[in-house]
Amino acid sequence: MTTRGKANEIRKAYRDFIQQTALRGQLDPEGNLIGTRKITGYVAKIHEDGDLKGTIDVQEFNYDSGDQEFDGAGYHEGVKLCATQTNEGGVLIVPLMFSEVVITQNPSDQEEYVLAWSHAKAVQLSSHETIHFGVTGYKDFVETDDGLEKDYNELEETGKKTSTDYTAESIKDEITVDGNGLVQEKTAEKKTIAVGDTKITIDGSKVMIETSGNVTFKVGGSTIEEKDGTVDIKTDTANIKTSSATIEGDNIDIKGSGNVNITGGGTLNTKGTASTDLNGPFNAIKVCPFSGAPHCGSKVSGI
Repeated sequence: MTTRGKANEIRKAYRDFIQQTALRGQLDPEGNLIGTRKITGYVAKIHEDGDLKGTIDVQEFNYDSGDQEFDGAGYHEGVKLCATQTNEGGVLIVPLMFSEVVITQNPSDQEEYVLAWSHAKAVQLSSHETIHFGVTGYKDFVETDDGLEKDYNELEETGKKTSTDYTAESIKDEITVDGNGLVQEKTAEKKTIAVGDTKITIDGSKVMIETSGNVTFKVGGSTIEEKDGTVDIKTDTANIKTSSATIEGDNIDIKGSGNVNITGGGTLNTKGTASTDLNGPFNAIKVCPFSGAPHCGSKVSGI
């Protein structure tokens, strides 16, 4: 072989090495593959049953497989949907049919996994301990003639933040604006919502509202409001039904602009002494024993 032929052979081997490194990773001195291969293509099939259930097939770009599906045509069968754990946990990505994907190949066992995707049918993120999602607001960067006034990591916060933390036993949501905001915590036993100095707790047996302000319930045209120890109920019609009720207070007034009826199949008991101003309905004698005039009735008017 001439010197020129040897040089061409060396150049070809070098080009092959560079191409193999770019496509499949580096080789160690013994010729073993180091690193992973990155492959781009589109979803050609989604396996929903059978031995390949929970995997997809990927067809590489710039290949034409025709009617056959084989590796030589850039067709990858049984690509797993998760690149961190099994398909039952970790990051699970289910891409849409014909969407673009990037898959990675494990150099040790040649197993292939979805790494990135253009359109997804479902994305699942599972962890053994905690998962945190958060957004922090930053002021806009300022461009100068020399570039940015501040780098991205030097920008000041706006004081607006949101975050969600997941554990195996609880979920916590926070929305903060200048140090104030909402905190919501949920467990299997209870849920609490805190905004400022107002806190709502819900568990299996009660609902508790703690606040220094007002509590208002609105249903349709009815309003129930509690303010500074006073409960104000406004509604067109109120029906209260209970097997037992007790009303206690220093001063209790019952007022009605129309009729006020007290009825029932039992007994109305009152205690005290009736006044003798001749205006009230209280009298133990139905008729006057001397004149026969009625002394009592079922209606009281003019109060």
